[in-house]
Amino acid sequence: MPYLLNLHMTDDLRNYLKLMMGKNKKYSLKKGCVFMKNTKKFLGVLLVFVMILSITTGCSSKNGNENSQKTKELTFCESWNFDGGFSVFQEPLMANGTFGLLYYIPNFYETLVKYEDGKFTPGLADKWEVSKDNMTYTFNLKKNIKFSDGEELTAEVVKKNFENVGKNLGTYNGFFGLTSTLIEKVTVIDKHTVSVKLSSPYYGALTDFTLPLPMGIMSPKAFNEDGSLSDSIKNATMGTGPYMYDGKKENDTYTFVKNPNYDRKKVDVETFKIKVIPDNDAKLLALRNNEIDMILGTNNLSYDSYNTLQKDKNFTGKTSETVIQTRYVGINSDIAPFNDISVRKAINHAINTESIRKNILGDVEKEATSILDKNLPYCNVDTESYSYSEQKAKDLLEKAGWKDEDGDGIREKDGVKLSVNISCASEQAMLKDISEAIATDLKKVGFETKTSSSETMNHYKNISEGKYQMAIGITYNIPMDPYRLVASFSKNPVMDNMTSKALTSMNNSDEAIRSLNAMTDEKEIQKVYNSIITALHDDAVLIPISRTVGMTTFNSSKIADYTFSFEPDYLDVSNIKTK
Repeated sequence: MPYLLNLHMTDDLRNYLKLMMGKNKKYSLKKGCVFMKNTKKFLGVLLVFVMILSITTGCSSKNGNENSQKTKELTFCESWNFDGGFSVFQEPLMANGTFGLLYYIPNFYETLVKYEDGKFTPGLADKWEVSKDNMTYTFNLKKNIKFSDGEELTAEVVKKNFENVGKNLGTYNGFFGLTSTLIEKVTVIDKHTVSVKLSSPYYGALTDFTLPLPMGIMSPKAFNEDGSLSDSIKNATMGTGPYMYDGKKENDTYTFVKNPNYDRKKVDVETFKIKVIPDNDAKLLALRNNEIDMILGTNNLSYDSYNTLQKDKNFTGKTSETVIQTRYVGINSDIAPFNDISVRKAINHAINTESIRKNILGDVEKEATSILDKNLPYCNVDTESYSYSEQKAKDLLEKAGWKDEDGDGIREKDGVKLSVNISCASEQAMLKDISEAIATDLKKVGFETKTSSSETMNHYKNISEGKYQMAIGITYNIPMDPYRLVASFSKNPVMDNMTSKALTSMNNSDEAIRSLNAMTDEKEIQKVYNSIITALHDDAVLIPISRTVGMTTFNSSKIADYTFSFEPDYLDVSNIKTK
């Protein structure tokens, strides 16, 4: 009696059985079946088959386990703890020097509108309309969106958020965008439609709606009945983003997990931890020791360390194409000799910004030929740059009457030496190095130079009181610029005492800046920008040094790639591809 063994075979198994059977007529292999006439032979073949099957199944199982072991948990670091809570109203904390949740905010909270690659794209709203007078913004919300605590996203929830922005920010309202100060009325049109009426038009309003601080939408449970923040937001994230805080904090390490109610984007990382490590050298050591898996941002990693890690095959480094800010040095044009345009232009020509970028900024930051990056809205205005030239600087100073009469290398005029002090905040050694480099360049063309540094708050206090000659500064982040920086050029009221001097020759500068806010015609806005950017260049008060970009280094064995967030200083965990 023949025995039939029905096999579900791989090609390798089929070939092996053919080889084993050879020309023996007692066995036949047809369509995955083995036919045998002898019982003992049948059992022998069955035993061999079981052994082979166990081996191949084991290999298959092993491969399956390896696939399932793809990295799902990562650890990051931050300098500050999150004791201030998890709301989108972090501005008061930031003003006191604690940046808390700032760099991780997009992981938990979403805005109605996004700003990506220079364009506005849908966020929690799938579409929006702006009234003809540019004062009312109507948002159509996406449906079936839930917060991490299970609450549903509705127009009522958005209303609760926007109506209480000012109350919760207090004196810091407007710190991140003017729009939060202009909200006059929020109206629920239907369950998924809400309108926001402003007290006056503002050409940067839609951009402000993209800022997760303070425009990220929180669950209604984040608020008390009176609109103040509830105690629960101190110990939980309450957003619609891909992740949420699970309440675990051990040894200054916070644990975050996937938001079970988020399904709009597939993410590789299911759990991540943030370890509080204030010292940057300690962060670098933690990365090398596999205690953390990634470091992002110049606040956490020096350019020297970044370039060193670039040579280590265990780590991968990346920089963003998107520019974040422009680093500059500002001149106090209110005092002599810097109230002389020739002296200011000479300083512009004397500073070797390329050398600073390569030797101090690690050749990571990009070249800057203007204060406002030309990729920003309205900023693609052609102006000549002040090219580095010692000779041009010397010629300008000579014509302005500054001469080295006694041959000591320092120029004088009317018995007064041409001297300058370059100041900066003391927390970053890099800024001191930039100050020293500028001092060296200016000394070459005849300046008597000094440098000084002080704690950040004192540094800006001195600037606000006009107690500086030259000082290192930096613009606002995208997408707040150009709106925020241009507004700071105002002479009355003064928002920033260094940038308020930027348009010394533009008599109607305040009027022009104020007119922008209410403008609705794009062509008219561009005309004003043309005038402002031209004057900004011609007056030579703010000298561009470099453009900052996003920077990260990560463990190559765990992370395959990372795509920078719309604001490259934010660490968007959902953009990480793991191995």
